[in-house]
Amino acid sequence: MRCRVLLWRAGAAQILDADVYAHVKGWSRARVTHIDIELEGLEGLVGGAGRGVFARATGVAGGVRIEPFRGDWGMELRGEDPALRVLEPGESCVVYVGGKAGGLFIGFSRPYHRVLEELVARHYGIAPRRGRR
Repeated sequence: MRCRVLLWRAGAAQILDADVYAHVKGWSRARVTHIDIELEGLEGLVGGAGRGVFARATGVAGGVRIEPFRGDWGMELRGEDPALRVLEPGESCVVYVGGKAGGLFIGFSRPYHRVLEELVARHYGIAPRRGRR
């Protein structure tokens, strides 16, 4: 995704040089559709790889704001990419922000990850695959 990642901690804001991807279920080993933010060391925000926190995601003009229920940081993803329109401005939901080696992932609840799947399918032609058993 083409977007700007803004991180704020303890009153200071910075723009991160992170790569952001929408991972669709069934592609690249994704079990559920989610957003990946890849930048070495970013997983430290949630306690490391394999750890995570619940957060409130709120739609803002051109993207989404992530604010953990516990912690001294927040993040915004903003840009022209249609996949960032998961939430309408002012709309909010609870998300899971998980740590992975080299970054974070944002897992939306079912209705919203389905919206993300629809946006990615419509604009990029990548539809979710059925799970294999």
